[in-house]
Amino acid sequence: MSDSFQSQFNSTPLEADALEYLASLAGEVGLSPNTIAAYSHDLKTAALFFARRGISSWARISTQDVVAFLGHGRKGGLSGATLARRLASLRGFYRHWMAENRTLGKDPTRFPGSTRLWNRLPQILSPTQALDLIDAPRGRGWKPLRDRALLALLYGAGLRASECCDLSLDDLSLKAPAHTPGLLRVSGKGGKERLVPFGGKGKDRLQQWIDEGRGALSPRGPWVLLSKSGKRLDRTTVFRLVREFAASSGIDRKIHPHILRHSCATHLLAGGGDLRSVQEFLGHADLRTTERYTHVEVEELHALHKLHHPRG
Repeated sequence: MSDSFQSQFNSTPLEADALEYLASLAGEVGLSPNTIAAYSHDLKTAALFFARRGISSWARISTQDVVAFLGHGRKGGLSGATLARRLASLRGFYRHWMAENRTLGKDPTRFPGSTRLWNRLPQILSPTQALDLIDAPRGRGWKPLRDRALLALLYGAGLRASECCDLSLDDLSLKAPAHTPGLLRVSGKGGKERLVPFGGKGKDRLQQWIDEGRGALSPRGPWVLLSKSGKRLDRTTVFRLVREFAASSGIDRKIHPHILRHSCATHLLAGGGDLRSVQEFLGHADLRTTERYTHVEVEELHALHKLHHPRG
């Protein structure tokens, strides 16, 4: 078991079992480090919660205990997506734990209607807000050139923050004729690759960053987006930059990079894109994930109908 996992857990029986499961994930399933880190945090939080309730074995945890754990997170202000991930983390752990211990009892994480209670539609920006945000970086130095390229990738290509950071020069094919999209080779969740068409102003901004800005930083690797030191840009910086530019563009609510991805998907569907094409564009393994964005459109139509229709 790796030292990185050992450093996150103490020696209680609950935590020891969770540690063994996390080690198996890293060694066998091949999940991304970010996903394993999220599962690690979820299981450590669960183990501490159950231990404080006087529970010392996973075999003694009931459905009511799991519901109490999720309810505690909900009262603490956690989003529906985070609560659903916590439940998924526990379910994955219990599948492993019950198989390893040859336990035939009831899985306490399996109960009807569990995640529907917390499902929330993705937050999105209007097209005007999205365009104002990606235009927020001003100036001609390396930093505004990089930041405009970053925001173009988040919204124009619908990339995740980690996908932007992992993009290398070899993944780009931008030398297409004028008005023809280039291509990005993107490594998504689980190491799955997809080709993403990338054209218009977004492609121009990315090319300008590469031609005029990137070389000024003495690059220390093949990564497209770099920090001031010439190293690979990190996710923490991406989150901070998005928050700062959202504020400077007049958006008065909490914004994170994934909202730009959500907005990209919704605007594609609203513009006539079909579900299967948008699924491939975003790299969703399950079409149901993409279908969430059609619900956003329906909700907006209901609101417009109620506001403007004489029988609304």
